[in-house]
Amino acid sequence: MPYSGAALKVSAVHFFIGKGASGLLNLGILLWLVRLLPVAEYGVYVSLQAGMLLALAVTSLGLPWMAARYLPEFRLYASGKQLTRFVWQVVALICLFAVAGALLLFVAMPWLLEILNFTQQTDVARLYLLVLVIEGLRLNLQECILEPLLQQGQTQFSQVVRNLILLLCLGIVANQGTVHLNHVVLAELAGSFLGAAVALRGMHRYLCAHRKLSGKDGWQPPNWSEMWRTMRHMYISLIVTLTYSPSALIFLVQRFLGVEITALFGFLLNLYGQICRYLPAFLLFGLIRPKLMASYVGEGGMAQLAYNANFMGKISLFVLMPILVFVWLSGGELLSLLSGGKFTQSGYYLGGLLLTLIPFSQRQILETVAVACGQSHLCFWGSVLGALILPPVYLLLEAGHSLWIPILAIIASQILFNATLTVAMGFTTTYRPDVVGNFKLIAAALVGFILGFFVKMTWTGRLFLQGANSFDEFLQNFKKIFSMLLTQQIAVPIHGLLGLVIIAAFALGLFLLASLLFNPFRVDERLSLNRLVKRKIL
Repeated sequence: MPYSGAALKVSAVHFFIGKGASGLLNLGILLWLVRLLPVAEYGVYVSLQAGMLLALAVTSLGLPWMAARYLPEFRLYASGKQLTRFVWQVVALICLFAVAGALLLFVAMPWLLEILNFTQQTDVARLYLLVLVIEGLRLNLQECILEPLLQQGQTQFSQVVRNLILLLCLGIVANQGTVHLNHVVLAELAGSFLGAAVALRGMHRYLCAHRKLSGKDGWQPPNWSEMWRTMRHMYISLIVTLTYSPSALIFLVQRFLGVEITALFGFLLNLYGQICRYLPAFLLFGLIRPKLMASYVGEGGMAQLAYNANFMGKISLFVLMPILVFVWLSGGELLSLLSGGKFTQSGYYLGGLLLTLIPFSQRQILETVAVACGQSHLCFWGSVLGALILPPVYLLLEAGHSLWIPILAIIASQILFNATLTVAMGFTTTYRPDVVGNFKLIAAALVGFILGFFVKMTWTGRLFLQGANSFDEFLQNFKKIFSMLLTQQIAVPIHGLLGLVIIAAFALGLFLLASLLFNPFRVDERLSLNRLVKRKIL
């Protein structure tokens, strides 16, 4: 069976091996680039990246969600000829939309660069359009074709090749002299081209290996009008979401706060993206989403889909929470170390950004459930409500407020989206999120942070409290601790890398201890995870 537990395990092995390698390469590229490029050029670079992400989302026209929903069905029931035809139709649409989008951007380029005050970077921006087309093809091959077919080995190999070539090219240029933005764009172009070639080769080999599939008797492939209805709702939802996405907020920050603050915000978002992509909510999403879709269109129905979705959501939070505790305890020291001292006055910006991963990880699960059970139109209304945060964000940034404005806006928009889908699906389906389990995980993280705060303050000699022999003295101690949190006095130097490692160990240990007390996983969930990894880990 293509989506059996055995197939999932094989794909998971390929996935984690490749993801580990590409993750290390990605982190190396990120930390090296912020040191190689001047702050102003790095600000332009993150703006180009944000523009590429926006353009790829606009030109996708909902194809990733359509493929996620229908490609597993084709693999289960279609003949080899039908499967091959459908895959190549999707690839042709990907190429057509990407090229059309790049041509439109080429025409609009002078106007767009003038708005962003990037007119001096016109040549580099036009060159980046080639990266948009080729990297877009590579990413869409991974997301639309290889991941729904559980071809994680090919997906991760493509990513590793891309990162290796990029890193190699950067190394060659750095060895010759100063690295500038045009060098980075050329290196990206070379890496994306070879990565796309690897992805195409993997897709072709898979189709050749399955060309003799007989298919299920009596099954008829869904017509494109039916598939477009699924694409339409998710695409419109995506377009609305893009208006207040992190990529769009980068351009608002650039317009109102300047290129140096844009460089800081871009670096924060890149770190956020690295952590985001290597958490189970995102690591497992490309791996598990086909399984979720298959569990619904198969015999399990909504009951099995709800169980798998809630279980996946809690595993994601279980891994995310100790990272959140660590980042909040480390304060600005972590960001200063990672940026090579370029960004030292960052406060808790990174910790604030990571808080958005709590609702965002659940958003992906809710979207998957909505698409699987034919309620994709709810995503549009969730996106519309999330867009309500855009006008106040614009006004507050125009007034010169800090980076907390876009960060809080991202958190608020995700909460509004999740609340809309949760309430609506509560009336239209039998799906119910595991609110109690998720609350227990958040409570465990909060307890871990509070305990870690006391440990760190005691370690650094900042915690001097008077004896609480009366209620007034207890109140004075409480006010002192609360004041230290508000004034970010927790963010004191902790002796570089060694101190950060110690804080990370404390954060993990304290969270695990709190989780043991709160017990967020049910008995059947613990048994399922133990069976999956063939070890008793819960």
